[in-house]
Amino acid sequence: MASVAVKRNFIEQIKESRRKIRDCFKRSHEALQLRESSLLSRIDQIEKDYNRKTQEMQELLEVLNKSKSFNTDTLTSNKLKATHQGIESLINKQIEELSVNTDSSIVFEWNNQFEADIEQLGSIKLNGQIIISPTRIFPPQVKPVVSNYKAKQLPTAYCCKNSGKKAPGELNCPRGIAIHYQTGNIYIADRNNNRVQVFSCNGDYLFMFSEKMNKPICICISENEVFVTQCDGHCINKYELEGELIKSVGCEGNGEAQFYNPRGLDLSDRNSTVYVCDYNNNRVQILTEELKFHSMLGIDLFNHPRDVKVTRDRVLVLDKSDPCMFVFNSDHVLTNRLITRGDGKQTNVPLSFDIDKDYNIIMSDFYNHCVYVFNQEGKQIHKFGKKGQRIGEFYLPYGIALDNTGHIIVVCEKNINCLQFF
Repeated sequence: MASVAVKRNFIEQIKESRRKIRDCFKRSHEALQLRESSLLSRIDQIEKDYNRKTQEMQELLEVLNKSKSFNTDTLTSNKLKATHQGIESLINKQIEELSVNTDSSIVFEWNNQFEADIEQLGSIKLNGQIIISPTRIFPPQVKPVVSNYKAKQLPTAYCCKNSGKKAPGELNCPRGIAIHYQTGNIYIADRNNNRVQVFSCNGDYLFMFSEKMNKPICICISENEVFVTQCDGHCINKYELEGELIKSVGCEGNGEAQFYNPRGLDLSDRNSTVYVCDYNNNRVQILTEELKFHSMLGIDLFNHPRDVKVTRDRVLVLDKSDPCMFVFNSDHVLTNRLITRGDGKQTNVPLSFDIDKDYNIIMSDFYNHCVYVFNQEGKQIHKFGKKGQRIGEFYLPYGIALDNTGHIIVVCEKNINCLQFF
């Protein structure tokens, strides 16, 4: 009987491997189809430009031919010769420019740094200008760098009323925030209303979902799915992007795939695993994409982990302890412990963070009512915000994220306009 069980497990593993490979190539194929459509559209534009320039040259040739039939009584012989030469020179120059522009327009250069650019499927040069693919195979856990953090003083937009009511678009103790990289839609854990609300990239209310939620607190998003931790439900739920429940895993406990007030979570684009901060069990649990137990991180190390972010080469865990940021490599070996303090003082209950591609850490500080920016060595490079209810001020900031345009988006528990874009 044991051998039969082993054989069945092996068969299931083979099936699972086949499914993952098919899914991976399906996502790759869809991304490449979008790339093909984008490039063909660009070629159509090049063809239109070519036809337009050809028409212009034809008109110039007609002018040239007409000029040759001019009556010599109208122009002297020397003037006629000069006119012919000028028009011929202009036409030859335009023909040469058209040839050069057309040839350079259809030269496609793929970036050969495949490992670094796999999410963006490489880059392309069109007419000498680098065009980045708008599609990615994997979720972009490493966000674009924000070039000038010191410009992030006042919000460019603000929205969402924190009314304590259940009306659509109004929030009651909002917590985690996540952004779907393709649509730009913003998903917010509306904790005390036991639901997730979804807003457009401009902050306009779109829809909500609430199936099997018990104090939702943090969110992360893959290409097609939404993962939400339930603080009081001691579980993690997986939904479709539109909010239909796919699966719920977990209960109160300290065993495998059991949780005690789970908090922040993130997805790894290396192996599609889900990292979950198991807050009161002082560990990070790693689950498969199907929410089956995979492994654990930080046993006998963490003291109430609050948030986690996963990149292609490291894992960062925000912890209640001091120093509060643990850095692991991709093999889960601890490589650094950052002392993230602001203005020479200890941060006061930092609850959420995001990172850019240079590994700068953008962190919300709950009781200092501000946002800190630290470099990858833990040195503060910027701070903005203070306690208050006015625009550009914070009152208990919690969720924070970088979108694909470089905006910092902050959600506060008690601000009147609780969602602000910087």
